[in-house]
Amino acid sequence: MFQKAVKILLVIMLILPVFSRTTFVYADEEEEGTTEKSNYDKCIEDKDKEACRIVYREIRGEESKALKEIEEKIAESEGQMEVISALVMEYSQKAQSLQVEIDALKIQIDDLREKIEQLEIQIAENEAKVEALNIRVKNRMVETQKSMHFNGYLEFILGSKSFTDMLSRIYGIEAIVSKDKSDREILESTIKQLNADKAELSKAKEELDKSYEDIVLKQAELLEMQEFYEEQEAQIQAEIDDLNNQKNSITESYAELKDVVAGLGLNTEFVAAVHNSWIAETVWNYSPDFLDGKWHLGVDYAASRGTEIHAPASGVIIRANGGCSDPGYLGSLAGDPIMGGGNQVYMMCEVDGSVYGFIFFHMHDIYVSYGDLVFQDEAIGTVGSSGSSTGPHCHIEMYYLGDGDLGDFLEMSWNATFSVGRGRTAYNNRCYYDDGSFRQSAPCILNPEWYLP
Repeated sequence: MFQKAVKILLVIMLILPVFSRTTFVYADEEEEGTTEKSNYDKCIEDKDKEACRIVYREIRGEESKALKEIEEKIAESEGQMEVISALVMEYSQKAQSLQVEIDALKIQIDDLREKIEQLEIQIAENEAKVEALNIRVKNRMVETQKSMHFNGYLEFILGSKSFTDMLSRIYGIEAIVSKDKSDREILESTIKQLNADKAELSKAKEELDKSYEDIVLKQAELLEMQEFYEEQEAQIQAEIDDLNNQKNSITESYAELKDVVAGLGLNTEFVAAVHNSWIAETVWNYSPDFLDGKWHLGVDYAASRGTEIHAPASGVIIRANGGCSDPGYLGSLAGDPIMGGGNQVYMMCEVDGSVYGFIFFHMHDIYVSYGDLVFQDEAIGTVGSSGSSTGPHCHIEMYYLGDGDLGDFLEMSWNATFSVGRGRTAYNNRCYYDDGSFRQSAPCILNPEWYLP
């Protein structure tokens, strides 16, 4: 009985790994065959709001950060390029300036060389004359010695017909000898002066040659530095080109961002921002019995504190600043970026092919933050009385930014006033006259009463 039990146990131990392995293989195969949709697909295909938010934050956050880093690098590289280009220009100008000196020295050297050659010719000619004179005197002496010797001179002198003739003959001989001597001295003096001039010119030429060599060497060094910085310039330009390519690649990736924004679903009309509210103050000036003459660029929707504020259309939060105490008081400067606005939210949305901007002031709670996607009628915060306020309400301003896709407008930089300004400046930038006629192109400020139910 015991042996039979042992056999059964051994069989079970042998078979069990096979079943286990089969089970694991099946589990792996099942896992490989199961593909979960990405957040991007969920957003685009299923209109999943949370998936859109996640994808938008990822793309907007990562790509914006990368784009900012690349733009900073481009700016840094362009700054370096300016310095390097200035050095290239500097060394090029210096080399060109030296070339002017080199050309001038060449002319001077060639002039000295020509003068030295002329002196050498004159020296050679005078040396030839001295040699000819020496030969002539020598020949005369030889001939005289052959025919006359000393007695010959005496016979020549004593053969005079008179004393005057004798003196004339003596003076004649002396004149010939003296003339030969004078000619030799003149020629030798001329040769001496020519050699002195030649030596002086040769020294001057040596100095010019040395200066020429020094300048040519210096120019070569400048050209070498110019070439070095040109290589640096080319390298930096290549880096800038590469960074621009990266920037273009990132910009192209915003196409996905636009798809995600499009995943919000296009709205054809606005919905109410503050439910169960009433208008306490309208645009463009406060009522005569309250701050008469002060600019009022939005509509005050009064409601009890804590009433939810909803997105009038699907869009993107581009600024959300809280931290202000509630309630505030009239004249309070609390609020950022617009003082007195208290807790405030800025958003952009697309409705029926046009892009709009909204500002919500004096909020109590803020549910959203920068970069959030919000869907039409989704709560973004609650009514409060923060900042310069006398009671719970939501001050809403509305701006027309232009026609097109919201994704395109997100790539633009917008200030706190959507480039319209405040006070009289904003009033002068109204989209329409009070009679409803068109006033000017985007960006411009609108009356929310005309659009929000």
